[in-house]
Amino acid sequence: MPTADDEAQEETILEYTVRERLTKEQLVELLSSLGGQKQGKTEELAERLLAIKGLKPKDALSKLSTDDLKVIVRRFAIPEPPKPSSLFGMAGAILADDRSTLVKRIDDVASKQRAPVPRSAPPRGAPEVKPPTPAPPPAAEAKPAPRRAPEPTPQQPPPPERIVEASRPPPPTPAAGAPASLPAFQETRDFVGSYKFAYQWDSEDLYEAELLGALRGRFGVNNAVRQQGESGRVYDIVVRNSARIEVKLPKAKAELDRMIGQVRRYLSQHPGGVIVVIIGFMMKNQQEIHNSQEELESAGAVVFVK
Repeated sequence: MPTADDEAQEETILEYTVRERLTKEQLVELLSSLGGQKQGKTEELAERLLAIKGLKPKDALSKLSTDDLKVIVRRFAIPEPPKPSSLFGMAGAILADDRSTLVKRIDDVASKQRAPVPRSAPPRGAPEVKPPTPAPPPAAEAKPAPRRAPEPTPQQPPPPERIVEASRPPPPTPAAGAPASLPAFQETRDFVGSYKFAYQWDSEDLYEAELLGALRGRFGVNNAVRQQGESGRVYDIVVRNSARIEVKLPKAKAELDRMIGQVRRYLSQHPGGVIVVIIGFMMKNQQEIHNSQEELESAGAVVFVK
């Protein structure tokens, strides 16, 4: 069972790769190759995989795409490899595949980090086993002490009256489909609005990954979840079950039009709980972005153009 000190340690490359970058199918493949159980939710499979001692960073890294590997290089500041000094080394570097080079660079760093610590806890209700209490040693025989007359017992004051606190009624439970918790949503909205991306990525997926890491750093790992599913069917990120975030990197007006219909569907399910982040540097006509922003805001979404 991990201790508080373990949890306070910075997340390793292997832990981040297994928890954040691998799909459920990839987790099942690795568990099958290492003899682990393959049933359960994605989070359970990830922690089960991290608990296997035979897991090596290269096993997990080899499952990732080049874009995912670049995210890890940025996130963990993986150093550049030394330049080859010999002609043979230069030829090998030229012929090497970019993806395999990234895997080797990351694996060199990950292999030197501490062993992964799964987030697991003992089952609830497990009986606590206590060591048997040793029997006290037999008391040595002693001569009886002379008896004394019993002292008068002082009269104890009556116990104070017990003050019974009036029980407060539990807070009302919001009905299904009601707007998200307002304070939690506002805090998420303010954070996303003030956030500045560290890099100018060429992929929407990389913007999602960076924003997800920032949200988890602010609100906790378990309070920011990335949705995975068919494109256009699910929003990208959920924060504390109060904010649904959609990240878009449009290149043409048709993509903006599809986004408007997509966000309107989300608003019908979560009114007042949708945040849209538009990265607009790839659009030639910036006015089209502002038109889409006005239309989404009039529909009830919170829109930030980065």
